[in-house]
Amino acid sequence: MAYSFFIVTISIKTNQQSVIAKKEISLPDKRSDYLIPLSSIDSNNLLYHHCMPLFQVTYGTVRADPAYSVDSYLLPAYEWLAEQIGFFPHFVSVGKDEYALYRTGYQDQWRVRDGGDFVNGEYRKNYRKKGEFPNLVLLSFDHLEGVFMDHMTWHIAINSCTNGDRVSTREMKMILKPSWTDKRWLRAAINSHSVELLTPEIPLHKAARVRVRNRATQQLMEMKGFRNVEVARTRTELEDSKEE
Repeated sequence: MAYSFFIVTISIKTNQQSVIAKKEISLPDKRSDYLIPLSSIDSNNLLYHHCMPLFQVTYGTVRADPAYSVDSYLLPAYEWLAEQIGFFPHFVSVGKDEYALYRTGYQDQWRVRDGGDFVNGEYRKNYRKKGEFPNLVLLSFDHLEGVFMDHMTWHIAINSCTNGDRVSTREMKMILKPSWTDKRWLRAAINSHSVELLTPEIPLHKAARVRVRNRATQQLMEMKGFRNVEVARTRTELEDSKEE
């Protein structure tokens, strides 16, 4: 699954955006929302996909910063990556199939169950209530610059770093595969190998396609200045998921 980081840099501002933001929004009836499995949506050959909460989205460029990481327990692994590649990264899922989109976590906003906790020695599942569901936006790009990473071996660095262990040189090569060319990475991604792109910043305003959970969010995104925004809801689990 790809990870999102909070916005710390905005590179584009428009007068139009500030004016439009004053308009009132007419919220649609819930019955106007509709379900579209991601597998039925033509990807238009877009390879790069990033998901983030609506409140983080701006019509500009966002830069990753460890101070805004929401996954604090993974921070040691993120910092190890930063040492290897020279910058603190955003994670972008690479590929054309449904699994590439699924790795972004876009489907998580419809999950009713949200983990669980041990209470008095008994495990209790947590369920989201009305108003607790996140509102996520999926942005797809035809090209982004960065460093590729093998998503299937990323867990090695996570386990080592969170346990205070060292990631070996051999393990680093398994994760980042420095001998691979960009063409080989893209060929692997297209052939359904799980590939991530690590990039220091994402120009959100250059997204070629934007998907949101409902028409109200679609209106909000269009007010920010985005185009090609569409409603795309999806099931929370994939059959025969490659991530399992």
